[in-house]
Amino acid sequence: MRMNEGKILYDIEVYTNYFCVGIENYVTKQKTFYEISEEVNDIHKIYNYFNTFNGFLISFNAIHYDNMVIKYIIQNYHKLKYLNYIDICVQLKYLSDKIINDGYDDEIKQLKYAKVKWIDIDLFLYWSKMLRISKKISLKSLGIQLGYPVVQELPYTPSSILKVEDLPKLREYNQIHDLGILRLLTENMEDEIKLRGNIVNDYKLSCWSWDAPKIASEALLQDYCRITGKDKKSVRDQRFEKPTLYLNECLKGFEPNFKLPIFQNLWTEILNSKNSFSKELVVNINNTSIKLSYGVGGLHSVNSNEEYVSDSDYQVVTSDVSSLYPNLIINYNCIRYPEVLQRYLEVKDERIEAKHAKNKPKDSFLKLILNSTSGLLDNQHSWLYFPEGAMRLRLIGQLILTKCIEQCIINKWQVVSANTDGIEVIVPRHMLKQYQEVLNMVCNKFKLDLEHEMYSKITYKNVNNYLAITKDGKYKQKGLFVPKPVLGNSVDELVIAKALEAYYTKDISPREFISNPDKYDLHIYDYCKSNKIGKDFTVYHNGQIQQQLNRYYFSKNGAYLFKQKFGQGTMQHVNVGQPVTLFNNYINKSWEDYNVDYNYYISATQKIIDEIANFNQLKLF
Repeated sequence: MRMNEGKILYDIEVYTNYFCVGIENYVTKQKTFYEISEEVNDIHKIYNYFNTFNGFLISFNAIHYDNMVIKYIIQNYHKLKYLNYIDICVQLKYLSDKIINDGYDDEIKQLKYAKVKWIDIDLFLYWSKMLRISKKISLKSLGIQLGYPVVQELPYTPSSILKVEDLPKLREYNQIHDLGILRLLTENMEDEIKLRGNIVNDYKLSCWSWDAPKIASEALLQDYCRITGKDKKSVRDQRFEKPTLYLNECLKGFEPNFKLPIFQNLWTEILNSKNSFSKELVVNINNTSIKLSYGVGGLHSVNSNEEYVSDSDYQVVTSDVSSLYPNLIINYNCIRYPEVLQRYLEVKDERIEAKHAKNKPKDSFLKLILNSTSGLLDNQHSWLYFPEGAMRLRLIGQLILTKCIEQCIINKWQVVSANTDGIEVIVPRHMLKQYQEVLNMVCNKFKLDLEHEMYSKITYKNVNNYLAITKDGKYKQKGLFVPKPVLGNSVDELVIAKALEAYYTKDISPREFISNPDKYDLHIYDYCKSNKIGKDFTVYHNGQIQQQLNRYYFSKNGAYLFKQKFGQGTMQHVNVGQPVTLFNNYINKSWEDYNVDYNYYISATQKIIDEIANFNQLKLF
């Protein structure tokens, strides 16, 4: 791996009368800047740099944009070098617009796949396409999540004709802010980059700019073609029609043997369905009163504002199926190709060995394959597309979990929650051994293993937002209770999550915690949130037009944030009745000078606590 031979960060800006490339050496931090403008024409320097560079090019979305512009310059340099700056810029802007607006014609495709000497590390592609869309992953949003001090959108619209006096601001935007966020992002994703480097070295997969599903797909494809002698391209290019799925056929050979009529009826409904199955089932039997939701996303309960506490007589237990989907794939032949299924089983065994040997790089790679494959089974564009298998593993997973729930009900153990691969149950302490034996027996029948953990307390806002305290005092958090979100998730108003943690784990009141930031090591960013307003709106704050993306906090001396749709007179509050202070530029002040409206955050936190306390709270004592 040649990681330090040449690692540069880069980004471009394209206008009708201006073009620039910002470059920063990742190791030395030395910056280089080239532009094509009224003031200077660096076309020859741009060509020479990229035509000879053979290191690592670190970017954010360059494979689908920046690279094609640079490749165009390389391929057409012999013509471009004779043109004046404006003619060059016009051609590059035409290409840029074509890439953004018109999709991929033959010219664009040729540029995209043109061979170059460098190796791309495009961090944008480390998130799967689904996550990139659903979480609206952008460099600016990631900058906010990483605490970059400046939130700066492109200062001039791409259609602008720039004046000479505009250029310093655009240069700063490119060299300082875009590259600054890119550096911060690269530093935070070093482990992901290193993992791909290990895969390149050990498994000869050119995965520097691949997301996890693609790595899994290509690794299994490589093994499949090695075993069968088939050509990669022919296998990769094959397509399968989406079939009509008869669920009784998908479940052939599987029998849950339900004892309770409510679940027997559920089983009959599933067998009589085709293509999909969804249902909400209300269960009120023995000690259990729960609403269960069945669907594509798996089985989960519908929980709302509940809290369960262990005491001297009862124990809150969470029981999770180990590696549910990987094991179901193996146990129920959920992969189309027998050779791939066998290789998948070998990957599972190899991962166990790597884990025991503490071979972290190998363990991480094999775990990625195991966990990413199930999603590929439902992807019509993947060579692994196998909707029958995808449906089989999802249904069987839900039915096995339902079988565990049924056994709990029969034994009068109160099931309080279920979510995809696990359940939470309240068990009399003298029956804990029996509980584990019964549920282990259920799962062992289906060649699955359960892991049990004791909670001293679990607090739900709902099934996807909870805080659990384990028996040994560790915390498990999800959703709005998470004080340190995974990169790509929202970091809005983290002080609320931190205040909830302090309240439920240390009995610190929201008022005490939130209004004493120095005492509890809080940062002004913990009080901030961000908002991206659509391009068809104008954004106003304190009577001034603002950019579409803004970071701000609720303050006592702030102004209202408004948006106004083009062509309409109505001004809409972005945060109804709550004045804010824009914080797009970090300024270090005393807490007194920030003028944070602590009462807003206290009230928001207390509302969550009150809802949980006042709505259907369970008392075991």
